[in-house]
Amino acid sequence: MPRMHNMKKIEPSIAALRLFSAIAQSGKLTRAARRLHISQSGASHALSVLEAQLGASLFLRNHEGLELSEAGRRLLPYVQGVLSNLEAVREELSALANLQSGTLHLASVPSLAATILPPLIREFSRRYPRIEISLFEGTDNEVRDWLISGMAQVGFAALPVEGVQGEEVARDEWLALVPEREFRRKQELGLRELSRQKFFMSGGGCEWHIQQLFAGAGLAVPEHLMVRQLATIQAMVAENLGASLVPSLSVLHPLKGSRALPLKPRRFRRIGLLRSPNAARTPAAEAWIALTKAQIGELVKGAARA
Repeated sequence: MPRMHNMKKIEPSIAALRLFSAIAQSGKLTRAARRLHISQSGASHALSVLEAQLGASLFLRNHEGLELSEAGRRLLPYVQGVLSNLEAVREELSALANLQSGTLHLASVPSLAATILPPLIREFSRRYPRIEISLFEGTDNEVRDWLISGMAQVGFAALPVEGVQGEEVARDEWLALVPEREFRRKQELGLRELSRQKFFMSGGGCEWHIQQLFAGAGLAVPEHLMVRQLATIQAMVAENLGASLVPSLSVLHPLKGSRALPLKPRRFRRIGLLRSPNAARTPAAEAWIALTKAQIGELVKGAARA
């Protein structure tokens, strides 16, 4: 008869799991305690109890606060999944089937957060005024990480994005952003000619996609200066300091002294609607996805005509 081994029964409280998640997000025990409306001493005690139950330290201290230990990094996705599913249960029990209450966590790259999302959020809030919406804004990789961790339920970024479920819902065009005085007579621009210019590379999330555009044309990425903020790129181009390559939704109104020209041949960015693999599909998230699919195409076209 096989021998049965006793296993330690681990039943951490939901409050402790929420505390773990909050500390992982903020990196600060005090900030997490304040967010959860508990005292710092209470939070410290709860964390100690949780670590004792698990038999592992979840955080390491550094000069900036707390960072996840190896055990913490491995456990976080599971904890986020548990909390996400509990949130889905709570919302269902609170009659979220009628979208009378609940939360919706979104993540997006800046070019879409500043153009497409505001009208979608406005319409969603008009239809479902009691749903609380939060928005994380960052690079393609940051959007992916927020979705994988469960911090966000739905995201928007340029496809492809590894590790998450994504489908194309719209496209915008890649444009050469160039100094007006040097390209006054041009109506379009080839990547080869663009590659001969001093180049500003967007460090805000477009870098991989730009590299793929040049590689697809059989060209090396030009020597470049990495710039994270699009506003800085636009200002430098307007001062005749170089050129760049940007999605059309990022540069609806070029600064005076610059022009945004279509590529020859034209190239397009695939805008993806992304879903978290670890977040439950709540009625609020499904309602948001349905609204996005119904309206995003016209919103992109409208932005291009503006």
